[in-house]
Amino acid sequence: MWDYQQHGWGMGNGSGILMFVAMILFWLLIAAGIVLILRHFNQSHLESHAHGHLTATGDSPVEILKTRFAKGEIDEEEFTKRLKVLNGEK
Repeated sequence: MWDYQQHGWGMGNGSGILMFVAMILFWLLIAAGIVLILRHFNQSHLESHAHGHLTATGDSPVEILKTRFAKGEIDEEEFTKRLKVLNGEK
């Protein structure tokens, strides 16, 4: 009869632990890949809204600029300069 332990085919020589660690690493890599893919698509989704003049909060860049000016975060010169840029003027 064959003695599987002597030929290294059994699980008694530590290969069970190695297989368990390999399985854990495999599933961690799969999970990391899924997270990266979801982040990529989420970032692309946010960028597409920004190009459509919407931000993650739903306000247009001009509205955000107006709010910042109203709060005193930027002065009139900065407001005018940025508004021209947003409107495609030079």
